[in-house]
Amino acid sequence: MAKLELQNLRKQFAPNVIPVKDISINVEKGEFLTLLGPSGCGKSTLLRLIAGLEQPTQGNVVIGGTNVNSVAPGDRNIAMVFQSYALYPHMTVAENISTSLRLRKIPKEEIKLRVSNVANTLGLSPLLNRKPRQLSGGQRQRVALARALVREPDVFLLDEPLSNLDALLREQVRAELKQLFNSQKKPVVYVTHDQTEAMTLSSKIAVLYDGLLQQLDSPSQIYTYPANQFVAGFVGSPQMNLLTLNCQKDCAILGDYRIPLPNFSPSPSQVVLGIRPEDVRIAEAEDEQIIAGEIFLVEDFGKEKLLSVRVDGSTDKTIRAILPADCDWGGEQIKLALPSKKIHWFEIESGDRLN
Repeated sequence: MAKLELQNLRKQFAPNVIPVKDISINVEKGEFLTLLGPSGCGKSTLLRLIAGLEQPTQGNVVIGGTNVNSVAPGDRNIAMVFQSYALYPHMTVAENISTSLRLRKIPKEEIKLRVSNVANTLGLSPLLNRKPRQLSGGQRQRVALARALVREPDVFLLDEPLSNLDALLREQVRAELKQLFNSQKKPVVYVTHDQTEAMTLSSKIAVLYDGLLQQLDSPSQIYTYPANQFVAGFVGSPQMNLLTLNCQKDCAILGDYRIPLPNFSPSPSQVVLGIRPEDVRIAEAEDEQIIAGEIFLVEDFGKEKLLSVRVDGSTDKTIRAILPADCDWGGEQIKLALPSKKIHWFEIESGDRLN
């Protein structure tokens, strides 16, 4: 089984255009790695470097212990699923699936067997004689996946393959993808800017920004312990509350309230406080850290409501809290608890995590 290694990869198109900056990642067999980040962060360029569609300015792409920098894309034994599906409109489903096998001059009987097996796996057997124009979006996506699977590659690469599907179909295909690649036991590299896809599909997520690797970890660790302010703000919906606060001695000042700081050394003059809306709750008498404020916006999500609260004593500091839809907060004024174990602290200039 192959292992994918990215060793100090850098890609520079011009002096000021460097989409990938010294990135090192290992993807073991059976791991599902998602490259997550906003548009322009280097995700697709990194995928193209793995595929051989771009050559690195420096660094190495290693597959199964072999440096493939000088190996042509067609000889790397990788399979790529594109955002646009890239099906041949004049070919049947069976012909589209078998294209790569025919180009490699695989015996006809083996081609037939492989196509039959992958078609059964993806529920495409009744559609093998149809043309792409006769298929739905979800069926076309399955054909693109089948074309990748039938190659039996060392590494799978997927470039935002669900972005053209509607929300309901995307949810269905996402579940199918997770089961499918769990059974393949091959390295998978998946590119998306959709954090829901990243959190649900991945065994490991690489968060990228401005060509740099911000954090490489499991989905749960990235969500509960973000490495810096960018990761904290990018991962999670609704976005984490991030408040820049002045400090006095061992406390951060939030409107009329003083939030105790951990024992930082040296003590900062300013910090960024982060807390997820789902971790903010209505205060009870025994809560230690309570703030009060005025509700100025309520967004109804059906099963829950998102409250935006302007903190007492401040004109520009607001806290958002997710509460159950049937929760009664008793008017425009509300008291909220900020559990200390759920608060994240970040350095003001670098954005790095402090606690």
